[in-house]
Amino acid sequence: MKTSLNDYNDPWDKYKNPYTNPHGKPYPPMPNPHEPWDKKNKWQKPPAPKVITINDLFPSLDRWSIGWSPLLEQLKELSNAKASYPPYDIIDHKDDTTVINVAVAGFDKKELSITVEEQALKIEGKKKDKEQEGELIHNGIAGRDFKLTFALAEFYEVESAKVENGLLSVKLFKNIPDEKKPKVIDIK
Repeated sequence: MKTSLNDYNDPWDKYKNPYTNPHGKPYPPMPNPHEPWDKKNKWQKPPAPKVITINDLFPSLDRWSIGWSPLLEQLKELSNAKASYPPYDIIDHKDDTTVINVAVAGFDKKELSITVEEQALKIEGKKKDKEQEGELIHNGIAGRDFKLTFALAEFYEVESAKVENGLLSVKLFKNIPDEKKPKVIDIK
């Protein structure tokens, strides 16, 4: 004999157990309100990938390499510098030549300099102040100074540089000495 209301098994009693459906089966797990919001939203974009630097790849390279410190310091310095201005392209040709195209709109030849020092190619642009005719209402053409630095591999040399249509083209070639080139041995 049933003596209380709790003894009756009503399948539609929604106050009985909030974690089961009317048929006694559990609902899908409820989200924890204390979890961070990003765990609840699985449809959100994944986080941006981490930028890998030389220190990440070789954290203790300086401890087990001798004589490589200057090169490692140069690579660390270059990996920390994030140049976004001016835009540039690096084009590798199959005949041991590489071309670096730098957008230098608004720069004159006299305002640009290219130097090679300790296996680093440095391209600099220093804008000279020019007198403007009229009042400047909108300044949309970027004309700020810049400095780009590229690490050059062994045997790379600058062949030529030219400015044409607002594009600085620096042509590099790989000049391998004869004693370093592969030798073909004749079989007798």
